Amino acid sequence: MTKSALSIVALCASMSAAIAALPDRICCEGEYDRHLQGVATDGNSIYWSFTTVIVKTDLAGKLLSRVDAPRHQGDLCVKDGVVYVAVNRGTFNQENAGVSEISSYDAKTLEHLKTWKIDMPHGAGGMTFVGDRFYVVGGLPATHERNYVYEYDSDFALVKRHELATGFTLMGIQTAAFEDGRFLFGIYGCTGCPKGVITAPKDLSSFERWLDGGDVGIVKLDGDYFTGRAKKIEGDKGTINRGCLVRERNYPGKRYNPAACGGRGRLVVFFEGRDKTGWRDAGYSLKPNGYEPLCSGMPDSPFVKCKDADSLGEIPAVGIGGTRSYSAPDIVRALRRAAELDEVIALHVPGVPEDVVNDVVLDTVLSAVAAEAKRLKMEVRGL
Repeated sequence: MTKSALSIVALCASMSAAIAALPDRICCEGEYDRHLQGVATDGNSIYWSFTTVIVKTDLAGKLLSRVDAPRHQGDLCVKDGVVYVAVNRGTFNQENAGVSEISSYDAKTLEHLKTWKIDMPHGAGGMTFVGDRFYVVGGLPATHERNYVYEYDSDFALVKRHELATGFTLMGIQTAAFEDGRFLFGIYGCTGCPKGVITAPKDLSSFERWLDGGDVGIVKLDGDYFTGRAKKIEGDKGTINRGCLVRERNYPGKRYNPAACGGRGRLVVFFEGRDKTGWRDAGYSLKPNGYEPLCSGMPDSPFVKCKDADSLGEIPAVGIGGTRSYSAPDIVRALRRAAELDEVIALHVPGVPEDVVNDVVLDTVLSAVAAEAKRLKMEVRGL
């Protein structure tokens, strides 16, 4: 064997040893003003998007280079020595308010190369590629029940808009990756919609929901998946943001299969009044393994009776809202789901605000719920 061949073998062995030695947690060196939006790798380096900064590290997280970029840089991918980032310069999650772009950077130096304008009306937020096609995802208005995946050619001319009937997911799809012959789309969680990942085949003809993370990054290294973690630290000098990747031994975890409690009769909207005498513990909360009763010690039954709600008797309840219940679309969506599945739903609107303006907002929310309930021939009852 020649000397040069021996050198190549030694180099490959060195690289294999470095990858094999990857820790289970890889943290990006440095502190950033904005939180982690996405992560990508070419197998030799890791690329991190912190909203207004693109960062390159080695596989141990050691900082190699960084470049400032205009907000809002989203999730990213790296292909043939070029880093591509999904960017929105407009407003996310609103109809026709996104100003969407793809920015590219040299993977070695992070020098900006080119920007393409693309038509994504809800805001571009993440991307990946398969062969010579790019797939871009992004925001979602609260009234939409489908997520959209935009397929582009290598010049970012639109080929097709794919639709996934996932139901609403908070702010649409946050991250995208393609590994092991399937797409992996990371999503945020919200009331009635747990965070996790949506998987889909290459042709995007179907999908499955899973309950493990990926909302701030999904990569595959060392034969395992790593998912992103965003950490925010409040200090004397303001907010500090950091990011890490964590090895997942069994990704993407458990399949999302929410339990369904039977029965349909009325919608109950209940909330805390100013005297704090409202119903605080009732109904079911969506957990990783399905709906679980909120009342301490209560059996897992479609009928829940809480000690603070004797005046209402037994309320069939399949779901309960949380802090996001101030959003009329969220509540109306839950109501529609209850009607479609022939279920009864109980919603919690916590803490009626003292502020008059917020009272008006809450009244508007309840009015919207009442109107939709009337259309579905369901009774609204508030405490």
